[in-house]
This record gives sequence, structure tokens and C-alpha cells, in this order.
Amino acid sequence: MSTAIVVGGGPNGLAAAIALAAEGVSVTVLEAADEVGGGARSSEAILPGLLHDHCSAIHPMAVGSPFISKFSLDRYGLTWRWPDVDCVHPLDGGSAGVLYRSVEQTAAGLGRDGSRWQHAFGYSASRFDALNEDIMGPLLRIPHHPLMLARFGAPTVLPASTFARVFRTQEGRALFGGVAAHAFRPLHYPMTSAIGMGIISAGHRHGWVVAEGGSRSITNAMVALLTDLQKAKPAASKGIYVKRITVSSTMGPGIAVDQASLGL
Repeated sequence: MSTAIVVGGGPNGLAAAIALAAEGVSVTVLEAADEVGGGARSSEAILPGLLHDHCSAIHPMAVGSPFISKFSLDRYGLTWRWPDVDCVHPLDGGSAGVLYRSVEQTAAGLGRDGSRWQHAFGYSASRFDALNEDIMGPLLRIPHHPLMLARFGAPTVLPASTFARVFRTQEGRALFGGVAAHAFRPLHYPMTSAIGMGIISAGHRHGWVVAEGGSRSITNAMVALLTDLQKAKPAASKGIYVKRITVSSTMGPGIAVDQASLGL
């Protein structure tokens, strides 16, 4: 049987392990922390009984993810919840930019920016499932929908601060800029529009959902699936910090960790 070691037990590491295990590969996941999940963890960090997500909390990209749909994580307890109002960006004067799942309803609340919002996101939201095949796929390949991807991608090369000038109202600019800030880069940098356009389009298509029980419910479902695929083998080895990856001409590749050196 083929074997693999995945370094890191966050959502991407667990997804990689699941994809490998589903093909019959025996996988060992190494996680430095005492619990897996990375950014998809939750705890009672503020008040007893109040769950607080450590990082990711809203999941418009995940709810429509082909990966999550393929593996039916609802069988392992993952349940999505949809809000009545998806996102609000309040302004100092008392007004706010309000995002709804419906492009039309959002546009109706943005006044003279309504038609601009529909033009910016109506096309990509209505075709997001097809776009998602290319957006979430490997970069170095021929896209499934090249023309559609080109139309979506052209404005994403702009800095978010430049794209925000498409809108004339403070509400419209704030709503886009607040979402684009998830790029975690200065908004005058090129391509920072991409994050805002992708998340907003996904949200208009699938909604800004939360996982019932916190984002750790996503992690718990992935761990349960991986354990099933590996016939009850523990999903991850926790508390193992990987220092370096080495390749030996005699022993093959290996990983040097604090506790030991694990051979593949």
C-alpha cells in the first residue's frame, strides 16, 4: 500500500489527507498543535457556553465547495445555517452597507449604486458554480470555462481601492472594501480585488453560512470521515512539530520532527 505524510492538520491538510485516503493511500497527518483544525477551530474563548471561532467563521466558499459536496460531510454532523441578513458594514453616520444573499435585494438597498452592484456581481453570482470549478482548481491547467473565467478575472487584477471607485456611495464602497480586506494585504496592491469579488459572488450564490456548533464542526466532520476511510486509524498525530524534510539516497524521503524522524 502507498503511504503519505501530510504536514499540518488544518482544513487544507485534512482535505489533502481525505483525498489521498479515498484513493487507498495510508495517510499520517502531523499537527504541531494539541488539536487539529487550524483556522477552523472553535472554543469558549470569551464566556463559558459561548462558542468563539478562532479564525474562519463565515463560509460562503465552503458551502458550495465541490470537495465538501463530493464527500457528503453532512453524514458526519456538518449542518449549515443561513442568516436573514448576510453582512453589514456600519458607517460613522449611522448608515450601513447591507449584503443579502439576493443580488437584487442588496442592490435595492444601495440606492444609486444598485445598478453598479448588479453589474459587478450579477453575472459571476449566477454562474458561480461553473466558475468555482476553475477558481478552486489547480492553477497550471486549461480552464473548463475560459471565456467565463476571463470575464470574471479581468477586474480582479485591480487593486481593491481602485475597484471600489466603481461605486459612488459610501455604503457600496464600504461593503466591497470590507469584504476585500480578507486579502490581508494593503488594498492598493494589485489583485486585492480578487478576494472581494470571489467571496461576494460566492455569498450571493450560496449565502454567508455558518456551521452549526461553530467552525470546529467542519473539522470534526472531516476528522470523522478520514477516520472512516482509514478504518478507524487515528486521523492525526498531534503535538508533533516538523522541523525539516530530508531526502536520503539510501532511505528515501523523511521528515525530521522534535520527537523522531519518520520515514515515508
